[in-house]
Amino acid sequence: MLRHFLRRALGRLRWQACARLWLPAWIAACFGAWPGVSHSLPPPSAPERVAWLWDGPGVPDWSRAHAAVVVQHVLLRGSEVLVRPRPQAPALGPQARVTPVVHVELSLAQPPQLGERQHRVIVEAVRRAAERSSSGWVQLDLEARPSQRAFYLAVLRQLRAVLPPEVRLSITALAWWCRSPDWLDDLPADEVVPMFFRMGADSAEMRRLLVEAPHRLHRQCRQGAAGFSMQEPVDVTTVSRYARTYWFDDRRWR
Repeated sequence: MLRHFLRRALGRLRWQACARLWLPAWIAACFGAWPGVSHSLPPPSAPERVAWLWDGPGVPDWSRAHAAVVVQHVLLRGSEVLVRPRPQAPALGPQARVTPVVHVELSLAQPPQLGERQHRVIVEAVRRAAERSSSGWVQLDLEARPSQRAFYLAVLRQLRAVLPPEVRLSITALAWWCRSPDWLDDLPADEVVPMFFRMGADSAEMRRLLVEAPHRLHRQCRQGAAGFSMQEPVDVTTVSRYARTYWFDDRRWR
């Protein structure tokens, strides 16, 4: 009887010891794959990390010294030009370096009529944003389609003419532009930021090139700066290749 009792007690102790080892791993495995649980990790270290701050006050701690703040949204739709300023200031201190960003959206449902008026609105929005820069940079976020390239180039050339010499121009670029060398060669900007996230059907191939064959991408997409998302894991080696990385968060850094 005593032997049976001791054997059962020893068995319970062994089970408890094992449970302490595998139970946390089991919980992590199950709930790590549960819908709605974030798998995002802090971005790997790089010489400079900058958060893209869209609407809302959220700011990650690691970007409080320098942040890219969207200050104005411009929607071009048909003959309409709709301008909306940022509704809420981010929670940045007075010493923070701010790169103002002007986001321009070209409607797909109602393709815009791109003419002098639209050209003037974009240039003026970026010029005024540059007046608020404390980083020495201003950024234009405009995803031009191939049929809109002539208009986009005209806007960039005009910006070079009106921006103060001490303010440098940064522009975002769709990932597939990285395989259009003649297009990127013509962009008159101080910094091109390819956005390696939300790449659609091209995502798997682009991610493969970034890791296995970055030399096949345009030189503007292999050095300098690049944009990534907190919701899309990225190879550490890829991130470390860039001097400056911009980070987007679907949750607005809440």
